[in-house]
Amino acid sequence: MERRRPPRTIRILAFDDNDELDVIAPYEMLDTARKILQGQNLPAPDVRIVSVKGTTEKPDVVRGFHGLTFGTQPWTEGERPDLLIVAGGGYKQNPKGTPAIGISKQMNNPDFTAVILTQHEEGRALASVCTGAFGLVGAGIVQGRRMTTHPVALDDLAKAGAHVLNPDWEARVVDDGDIISCGGVTSGTDEALYLVEAFWPDKPSLIGSLRGYVDYYFRATVALA
Repeated sequence: MERRRPPRTIRILAFDDNDELDVIAPYEMLDTARKILQGQNLPAPDVRIVSVKGTTEKPDVVRGFHGLTFGTQPWTEGERPDLLIVAGGGYKQNPKGTPAIGISKQMNNPDFTAVILTQHEEGRALASVCTGAFGLVGAGIVQGRRMTTHPVALDDLAKAGAHVLNPDWEARVVDDGDIISCGGVTSGTDEALYLVEAFWPDKPSLIGSLRGYVDYYFRATVALA
């Protein structure tokens, strides 16, 4: 696989009724990596949680699926992050006959999916956390791609045209080049740790310091393209 250039800008795409852990876990891992790099006087990425206008009830404030609220920065027109991470949550969690929520709603929101599609078309890296994979489905970019998602949604991802790996016994993180995905609510931690390894492979002290900080055993099985 071609050597990756470390991202200068990382954006995590949030929205109302996302799963809070899908956003907070990768944010904490990657922002901690930023602090470690800065402490070593090395170039560090700008890591931010963002939201697209109209995807939250209150501007720049996300209400998570479990009721936690947190601030975001507005997605700005023309923003071009080196790495865009799409959170999941709320997938088909609405009772029958009620409006879709979370990623089930946003995957059909052209303002939301346009951000993802532009990222992909311009050749910049994308990552999805859990059911955030369906944001990529809504953008129409999963056909033929090796991906994973939450186990309950694997069949739907396969129906959308992806080559699906089960996170329970095949791969918790799937690296398909410009699209990296992970499966399960807690897998955002695994994915973020993998992203650090993938983008900073020549910085073993960064990886060691980050794992020491979070005291988390990186147990992800990773499938490479």
